[in-house]
Amino acid sequence: MSELKICAVIPVYKHGETVGAVVRALSLMDIPSILVDDGNVGASKEALIAVNQDFPTSTLVSYPVNGGKGFAVCEGLKKAIELGYTHALQIDADGQHDLSNVSFFCKAAKKHPEGLIAGLPTYDISVPKSRERGRLITNFWVMVETLSCTIPDAMCGFRMYPLEKIRSVLNKGFFDYRMGFDIEVLVRLNWAGIKMYFYPVKVIYPEGGISNFRMLQDNLAISKTHTFLFFGMLIRLPRLLWRHFSKR
Repeated sequence: MSELKICAVIPVYKHGETVGAVVRALSLMDIPSILVDDGNVGASKEALIAVNQDFPTSTLVSYPVNGGKGFAVCEGLKKAIELGYTHALQIDADGQHDLSNVSFFCKAAKKHPEGLIAGLPTYDISVPKSRERGRLITNFWVMVETLSCTIPDAMCGFRMYPLEKIRSVLNKGFFDYRMGFDIEVLVRLNWAGIKMYFYPVKVIYPEGGISNFRMLQDNLAISKTHTFLFFGMLIRLPRLLWRHFSKR
């Protein structure tokens, strides 16, 4: 593969106050940002427009209605492909991810240009216990759905996508375009045979931060997604078993 052309894809909903610091940090690393306005209104929308104006390397894609995190990420990735980027780094807009990892992820992408580079989160005491337990449950089901232990964490939203390799999966669509997207896309990329490489990423939950995670609705939606993925695994069972045992 020729020289990598990397951008960041940042889904934004109600995080107008924090996204500017993220874009600023990325611009200092010479990484342009694709900002996806996922139905923001009022002050958040105004802040997002201002951030886009302040940083000439950023691109703003706006949607009038909130479609969910997964929708915003997908649209951002499609925009990155349209603009000719080879890789896109998905980053949350709320400052949750430690951006000191960005340069390492870029180096990892150069080493594994056809693989997906994903974060393996390390937490401090700010992480809600409910989130920790939810991750354990999800990671168990992902092992079942892929018949493998190759995805140690499926929920960290800090990851580098090889755009050409994931194009066909993006175009097929997803069950969950909200909080279950981060899980589902990794399972589907695993089914498609995309190699993945996981590296530690420090994740914090900022005091007073705004979370778009809806405890009841999103947990129910994620459970529904796991159900669809389980039956999707059964349909692919012969191929997944062949892959599993052929590696041995």
